[in-house]
Amino acid sequence: MRKLSLAAFLILLLNSAYLFSFGEPTLFYIFNVLLHIGLGIVLILPFCIYVYKHLGHRLQAHIQKQSTATLGQLGVIGITVGIITGVYLMIVGATTPYRWLLITHIISVSAGCLLFCIYLLRSAELLTPLLRKITVGVLAIVVIFPMGAKLAQHYLPNEMYLVKNPALPPTSMYEEGGGTTGHFFPASVETETGALIPTDFFLTSETCAAKGCHPDIYQQWNESAHHFSSFNNQWYRKSIIYMQEVNGIQPSKWCGGCHDPAILLNGVMDKPIRENLHTPAAQAGLACTACHSIERIKDTMGNSGYVIKYPPLHDIAASDNPIIRNLHNYLIRLDPEPHKKSFLKPFHRQNTAEFCSTCHKVHLDEPVNNFRWVRGFNDYDQWQKSGVSHQGALSFYYPETAKKCVDCHMPLVDSTDAANIDGKVHNHRFPAANTALPFVNQHPDQLKAVTDFLQDEVVTLDLFADGAPIPSNGVEVTRNKDTRIDVVVRTRGVGHRFPTGTIDAFDIWLEVKITDENGKIVFWNGRIAAPDGNGPVDPSAHFYRAYMLDAHGNLINKRSAWALRTVIFYKTIPPGA
Repeated sequence: MRKLSLAAFLILLLNSAYLFSFGEPTLFYIFNVLLHIGLGIVLILPFCIYVYKHLGHRLQAHIQKQSTATLGQLGVIGITVGIITGVYLMIVGATTPYRWLLITHIISVSAGCLLFCIYLLRSAELLTPLLRKITVGVLAIVVIFPMGAKLAQHYLPNEMYLVKNPALPPTSMYEEGGGTTGHFFPASVETETGALIPTDFFLTSETCAAKGCHPDIYQQWNESAHHFSSFNNQWYRKSIIYMQEVNGIQPSKWCGGCHDPAILLNGVMDKPIRENLHTPAAQAGLACTACHSIERIKDTMGNSGYVIKYPPLHDIAASDNPIIRNLHNYLIRLDPEPHKKSFLKPFHRQNTAEFCSTCHKVHLDEPVNNFRWVRGFNDYDQWQKSGVSHQGALSFYYPETAKKCVDCHMPLVDSTDAANIDGKVHNHRFPAANTALPFVNQHPDQLKAVTDFLQDEVVTLDLFADGAPIPSNGVEVTRNKDTRIDVVVRTRGVGHRFPTGTIDAFDIWLEVKITDENGKIVFWNGRIAAPDGNGPVDPSAHFYRAYMLDAHGNLINKRSAWALRTVIFYKTIPPGA
């Protein structure tokens, strides 16, 4: 019995060293987590019996030196604390709020087991020569292996997670992604295996909240523009239907790499979208897994330049068997590390701007527009060249600290989610400038988040009359005298041009309304036509937008970017200007 207990104890030490060193989302790792629980529970009774016999009544009879006795006693205390914290972790899990408990468990068990093993080795009667050698060997592995693994992970990071641009860019879109023979051409997206990804993988966002892990984040995302990126967005839906009718189905895949991964990556976008408009996949938008399953960022050239991976444990997570599914959910809480490694890569934290560049930087080429290479919108390069990034050599405005996309568009907000850090999570509402979606979707919280964001000195207005600032109580104007009014618009909290994105489709303008002391309207520019305020905007208003022409000189007014041939008007404000 003693030998079996010692063997189980040494196996548990090796098992613990492996779990501490790695956190891989593999069945082998999951098996070791279960083994850790099983061995830990099994060894509680033998440990208690052993302590009672050897460290209670007969400790002094076994050993001569008081120092050795002290080692044994301290070891028992450490292991006891480890057992208590381990049992508690089995109940509450090791998610971020209980990280301190996991650290306490690791430190107490590590110290306790080390001292207890030294006690065993110094007590001649407790171990045979062979068992002493085995114990020393196991101790050496348990100490050296985790140290080596952690040092290697720190100083030899996985280069797959580094974002690197090629020495030379592709000469055309035909060389991007999987090429013309790829499933998703002309989008640049690729899957890790080159195969399609099952649709169900992108339909599990609600489960991220249902498990009680990320309810706040899910609720934020559920009303965001990222959720409504696909055919649950009425404007995008009309654009793609029109594109497929006029330009063909294949070119529309170029859009799908960023807007419709749920139907592009399972092959459904090979058919007319009208056939699948109301399927769950077409309404999924950018699901949690669409961003968090990205395995690699290929470069910062955009156009969905990423590689996505179907996680090896997803079949277990989505199992129809409730026992298997609940066991998976329990293990995520007990040891979140494999889940983190599957869905939170280093670039999600360290290279956030480069991560955003995959879809917020666009170009078109012959496979899409039957023309040539044309630059689309480009938020990433605008940010990188600005002072906001602290990388723009030509910028005269440098804020005190550099900012990235997430600093503005994913600020920290209060949350009790399991993934919270100090009571905060990154806001997955992605507040920006789109007020149309939350308005038509009747999402008042999202509309408020966007409105508050826009009114937080992102863009400011300064009014001057005859060269002097207009005070809050107005300015006196003399009858029959011309008065010059200047409106100065500044981008004070924008890391790219304002506006940005598909600005040919946006309505952004200045509205200037002047009334006298009796409230009578004297001047009004930029008004929306009466009587109900839903008519067209005053055509003489000062707009911030672009006008583009197609090959026939017609104005592009159906978001048909593929028809772009030239830009005749482009009015935006650079960052910090």
